[in-house]
Amino acid sequence: MLGSFSSLYTLGIVLILTAGLVRLLRSYLRLRQFPGPFVAGPTKLWMMRSTLYGHMHLDIAEACKTYGHLVRIGPNDLVTDDPEIIRKMSAVRSPYTRSDWYNATAFSHKLNHVFCERDEQRHIDLRNKLIPGYSGKENLHLEQSVNEQLISLFKLIRNEYTSSVGEFRAVDFARLCQFLTLDVITAVAFGEAMGFLEHNEDLHGYIANQTAMLPIFEWFSTLPILEKVVRLPGISQLAMPTPSDTKGAGLLMGVAKKIVATRYGPDKKVRRDMLGSFVTHGLTQEEAEQETVLQIFAGSDTTATTIRTAVLYLITNPNVLFKLQAELDTANSSGSLSAPILTYDETQRLPYLQACVKECLRIWPPVVGLMQKVVPPGGDTLDGKFVPGGTQIGYSAWGVHRNPKVYGADADVFRPERWLEVEDEEKLLAMNRTQELVFGSGRYACLGKQVALIEVSKAIAEIFLRYDIVLVDPSQPWQSVQRNGLFLQSELMVRISEREKSAARMQSL
Repeated sequence: MLGSFSSLYTLGIVLILTAGLVRLLRSYLRLRQFPGPFVAGPTKLWMMRSTLYGHMHLDIAEACKTYGHLVRIGPNDLVTDDPEIIRKMSAVRSPYTRSDWYNATAFSHKLNHVFCERDEQRHIDLRNKLIPGYSGKENLHLEQSVNEQLISLFKLIRNEYTSSVGEFRAVDFARLCQFLTLDVITAVAFGEAMGFLEHNEDLHGYIANQTAMLPIFEWFSTLPILEKVVRLPGISQLAMPTPSDTKGAGLLMGVAKKIVATRYGPDKKVRRDMLGSFVTHGLTQEEAEQETVLQIFAGSDTTATTIRTAVLYLITNPNVLFKLQAELDTANSSGSLSAPILTYDETQRLPYLQACVKECLRIWPPVVGLMQKVVPPGGDTLDGKFVPGGTQIGYSAWGVHRNPKVYGADADVFRPERWLEVEDEEKLLAMNRTQELVFGSGRYACLGKQVALIEVSKAIAEIFLRYDIVLVDPSQPWQSVQRNGLFLQSELMVRISEREKSAARMQSL
């Protein structure tokens, strides 16, 4: 009897192992025509390793450089650095859809915001309601809100962090950038800044919470089964942030819920800000809560990354900084710049500044998540090979924006001049179209693009008009790690001194 049981047990183990091996083999054979790291074929171990160390963006860029424009990185996962494939997948009438990668960016298990919504019709409906608010046409005070927060930043620097000949003060500029962008986006969204700059502190532990939570969300993106477990009844209530939380994302949701509530009901407030536009165009109260929180998360981290990148790359490339400050000083001394803050239109008339903005976005794209799309059921032919339906194709932002075929042999070098010296109009068009992929394309294009460009252009111009900035320790310029497609950056320790050429501008504060 015991012998029979032992034989059945052994047979069961053998069958389970055989079934597992067959599944691995079938999984491997399904996309066998696509090259990639060997371990990436049958398992997600390669992706898990990259997730663990926080350099997925670098690993997939290197894989594309090694294996080609369409590379296998998982059992059902490809990645591309080909701009044309990316545009094709995101085109307005494309049959490609969003994958379950996006589920990990949801704030609620009940209602999706526009970035994680995978139902195509609902996604279109949401975008149509949101576009007028993001465009700035219905937000009359958008640029003024940016100006006010820049002035708050400069007052904080003057009061707390300005160094002089006899006094040395170091400051983490990465932190100041986060305070600035959080206050800008809340002022633009709600009509009132949360006050990070005013209090000069991480209010409610927002930054600390982001640092702790983003690595967890990245695992949900890499292994969607984890996200599905968290959404199970009973678990979601414990694991997901809620408006009743006293810190981090949940607290921010609570703040958004209270502010949004004032715009609905019989005693509602009517304002000409972004939230007011959302209400006017038919967003429900619950939808407005989700979209408002998304604005803060997406708008603050990404824009802060670009401003930090500009500061670091400009102060470590003195020839570039000299040219930029010369252009700014000439415009300022001729009376071409408004005070105390130049206008966005004025930034567009400064060609070297705009070249620097483009180059910063290119050399360090602020969003580098896979953002996988699903191949339509009938499959598709890409890069000369048939891709089966249901395959997930990710985006190598690092690879796309450092592509030597688009940007030249020195694509890994920070050189704003590349945008000004191109004489071939077709080549310049290809560069611009590729660089614009930083903000997505087609039906998935970033709604906040215009707000981000206004903030970044004005911030870079005013910072380098006013200040000379040097690194405290050039051997350790900053701490930067990628988590779930965003960058956690800190310790950009610098010394800031006011420029004599901008003394009058400083007095206008």
